[in-house]
Amino acid sequence: MTIADQINNQVKQLREEVKNLADAVKHLDVDDLRSQATGAVERSRSTAKESYDELIKLAEELVDSAKELKLDKVQNRAEKVVETLRKDARKNLKDVRKRADSVRGDVQKRAEDVIGEARATVSRVTKKAPAKKSAAKKAPAKKAPAKKTAAKKAPAKKTAAKKAPAKKTAAKKP
Repeated sequence: MTIADQINNQVKQLREEVKNLADAVKHLDVDDLRSQATGAVERSRSTAKESYDELIKLAEELVDSAKELKLDKVQNRAEKVVETLRKDARKNLKDVRKRADSVRGDVQKRAEDVIGEARATVSRVTKKAPAKKSAAKKAPAKKAPAKKTAAKKAPAKKTAAKKAPAKKTAAKKP
């Protein structure tokens, strides 16, 4: 198709659309359109008037509420809210303390069980190997010279001297 053919087709389409538009305008009922438009405007006007009336009513109620609002009322309400919050906080604190006590008891019981198991394990281990440990301790003691054992006894006396004043201070406290 050439350009001229394309232009001719478009012109024909435009001519047909104008003809259809003219037919549509001829069949157009202006009174019907006018009544539809008038109805739409009246509905919009009544909706706007109702909304405006409601807005005025709410604004007047707000003004009346604001006039009735007193500082004492606000303070009383705030005090009530604070008291309620305090009661809730006390209740929550009691619950937390109960839970903490429960957990503490559970942890203490578990710790005692673990300590008991550890003691049982230690006693089993020491019952199985006391001969080995005593033999190992006796062998180096026999090989050590007499001077070293005398030196070892001297520090023991110092620690005993240190412990004695601690006992005296304990006696002073009661």
